[in-house]
Amino acid sequence: MDGDLRDDVREDLRSLFVGDRTIGDSFPAPIAFVAVNAWQGLGAATVAALVVGALVAAWRVRKGQQVVYALGGIVAIGFAALIALRSGRAEGYFLPGIVSAFGWAAVAVISLVVRRPLAAWSSWLFRRWPLEWYWRRDVRPAYAAVTLIWAAFFAVRGGVQWLLYVNGQPELLAAAKLATSWPVILPLLVVSYVYGNRKLHRLGGPNIEEFAAGAPPPYAGLQRGF
Repeated sequence: MDGDLRDDVREDLRSLFVGDRTIGDSFPAPIAFVAVNAWQGLGAATVAALVVGALVAAWRVRKGQQVVYALGGIVAIGFAALIALRSGRAEGYFLPGIVSAFGWAAVAVISLVVRRPLAAWSSWLFRRWPLEWYWRRDVRPAYAAVTLIWAAFFAVRGGVQWLLYVNGQPELLAAAKLATSWPVILPLLVVSYVYGNRKLHRLGGPNIEEFAAGAPPPYAGLQRGF
């Protein structure tokens, strides 16, 4: 991995831990829910998860970050806890996450079928490069390949958690949720960047400046980013 690409990957990895909402925000509430449920039952576990979620939200607000992320986190925790209470099963707390994983896998597959890969939309939302650039025949296949990797990840994540849900194992569900978060997301992001950028070079498409200028081939290609 060259220096520029390494710096780009490092900056995006940093954004997972520093910003308005980080992947660490999703850890405390489910851990509290499972721990308290094993000790005091569903009612107390629900209260514990909501209290922990509120503390994380308050900490975020105190740091001057956007309130919408904090409120969204509390709503998500409350919804998950409500499902657990209504079903009478602690593992119900993790059902929204399982549905979400399968949903993202479906979105990824559909985006490939319609030839508008999810990875391209994700890059566009983050970088705001010209949307038309992503759909070029010498660019789109790189984003399609990465989207296929994402689809497999979400499908496996949802499948593993679904099996644990069906077998009524909330403790293992919590462990699976944590294990398939940053321990997998970090290398997945690195693979997406490195593999995607190299595939773009092999495709021989233009970089953003060449595309905007309408430059003819041969192209220098995208040197940094994906």
